Amino acid sequence: MVKLSVIVPFYNVQQYAPDTLRSLGANAREDFEFILVDDCSRDGTPEILARAERELPGAVLVRHERNGGLATARNTGIDRARGEYLTFLDGDDWLAPGYYPKLVAAIEELGCDFLRTDHVQCTARA
Repeated sequence: MVKLSVIVPFYNVQQYAPDTLRSLGANAREDFEFILVDDCSRDGTPEILARAERELPGAVLVRHERNGGLATARNTGIDRARGEYLTFLDGDDWLAPGYYPKLVAAIEELGCDFLRTDHVQCTARA
């Protein structure tokens, strides 16, 4: 059973996508899935995502025929999600290693339906 579905919309983020995908790899677990939604990117993002689908454990790539925007891309991901829990990450963001396992552990320890966390804005790359 899939414990966590991570929905990641991508649109023309060729410069940032490798860092995003590396951070997902540092958070991968057998029971996590990463739904990568390409919202009709016109740069090198589709090629980066195709490689990630082959190399990132738990990755599922979904491509839009037309750009629908962030909300549409997230909804596409929700429709494909199979996890007990659901979260979002933007295609130009990244996470610290082990972030998602800690997030799931906190949800289960607290016995709550959802968890809100703060973020830290970084000006450097991972």
